[in-house]
Order: sequence, then C-alpha cells, then structure tokens
Amino acid sequence: MNLKTKSILLLLLGTIFWGMTFVFIKDAISLMSVSGFLGYRFLLAGIVLGLIFIKRLKTIDWNTIKYGAIMSLPLLFSFLAQTIGLQYTSASKGGFITGLSVVFVPLILSVMQRKLPAMNIFIAVVLATSGLALLTLGSSLSLNIGDSWVFLSAILFAIYIIMVGNISKKCDGILLSVTQFFIVGVLCTAYAGIKGDLYIPTQYKLWQAILFTALFATAYMYTAQNYYQKYISEITTSIIFSFEPLFAAITAFFYLNEQLTEQTIIGGLLIFIGILFAELKWSDVKVFIYRK
Repeated sequence: MNLKTKSILLLLLGTIFWGMTFVFIKDAISLMSVSGFLGYRFLLAGIVLGLIFIKRLKTIDWNTIKYGAIMSLPLLFSFLAQTIGLQYTSASKGGFITGLSVVFVPLILSVMQRKLPAMNIFIAVVLATSGLALLTLGSSLSLNIGDSWVFLSAILFAIYIIMVGNISKKCDGILLSVTQFFIVGVLCTAYAGIKGDLYIPTQYKLWQAILFTALFATAYMYTAQNYYQKYISEITTSIIFSFEPLFAAITAFFYLNEQLTEQTIIGGLLIFIGILFAELKWSDVKVFIYRK
C-alpha cells in the first residue's frame, strides 16, 4: 500500500469516527452535564496526545501556548454549542448541520477579504440553505432550539478552521492541539466543578462515549490529519471530510433507531451536495477524477 492510499484510508476512518460521535454524545449528555462530559473528553485527549508526543512537549514555547489559548476559544464554544444542541435535536440532523461549516469558511473569508464569493459558493449556499430548510423547518416554520445551537456551532467551527490555517504555520501543529485540548478540558472541568456537576462516571454508556470521542474522534483524528494530510491534496481531503454528515446519519439510524424520513434524506443530500460545491470547482473535479 502506497503512502497516498494509506493517507486516504486513515483520514476516511477518522471521518467515520467523527460521524459516529453524534450518537455517543447524545447518550453521554443524557447522563452527564455538557461541561463535565467535554472536560473529560478533552483532558483525556490531551493526556493521550501528550504521552504519544512526550518528546515534543519539551520544545513547547510561550508562542505555542499563546496561540493555543487563542484557538481554544472558538473550539471550546463550538463544541459547547454542538453538545447543547444535541440535547434537543437528532444525531442525524446535527451531523448535517455541522457539515455546513465547510460552506461557511469561504463565506467568512469573502467578508474578511471584502470581495464577492465565487459562483460555486453562491450555488453551495443556495443548496445548503434549501437542505437546511427541509431538514429543520417543521410546520411552524421555525428552527428547533437544538438546530439553532448546532447551526451556531458550525459557524464557530468555520472560524476555528480559518484560524488553524493562519496559526498552524507559525507553530508545531501537534503542540497546538495538545495545548488547546488541555485548555478546553481544564475550563470545562472547572466550570462543571463550580456548578456541582462533576463526578466520576460509573455508567458503561458514559465511559463508552468519553473514551470513543476522546481517543478516536479527537486524539486519533487530529493526529492523523496533522501527519497524513500533507500526502494528499486539499481537494481529496475536503471530499473525505464531506462524508461526515452521511456517517452521522447512518450511525444514528442503526444505533439510535432514528428514522430517516424522505424529507430528512432530501435535505441532507442537498446539504451534502452544497458542501461539495463549496470545496470544488468543475475544473478541480476533473483533476480529482483523472489524476493518476
């Protein structure tokens, strides 16, 4: 197996893990506070990454800590919003709405650069908005409170992605991740402790959720992305990541017995196609298909 194929498979595996987290989070937050769960998740991910790259920790400097602290803010509030939202919406809908962050990235960049988005972004916004409407608007024509929280999470995560693109070039990516995980973990744990919501979990389902999200969806995926993404193009990577909502819907169907109605399937499909349009241009698609 060549390095390119290995990279694609490892990142695809991580994307499956990302999609599966929605069902585990729904289980966890029915048994534990949002801040307590996130505290355990990120502290454990930080400890695992720190142990794996313990030699690198000796080279950490103030610059890395400073930028890690800055980047931890949108990461923290994005995960808080997503986890709160999943208390009130389904895992499959949460996955599709979270995927909108891919569409928000070029929109936010266009605002920052004070120029109109490219035509593929306009098409992506129309498709994604139509899909979101089908997915979330009921007969009352209003967003469910959970959908609104996850929508906010997608915007915050888009901001985080942009910050990663700028800051990761200035510092060691692994050390940045470790710093962020510890800061988010400590803040969430401290808040849960102050609120009296912190305790050592005893339920199997809760530990299952904590271990899965910390080890596979956080520590593993961020490490795999930092190391292997350099061996494949950004186009290929974006296509791999765009499958996260699909994996979320499939997992929710089998694990939580969530019904995939015709409206949900069509809405999710429109968002999925919109995500692809946001990342690809037709010339890029041809390059991806015919690349040898």
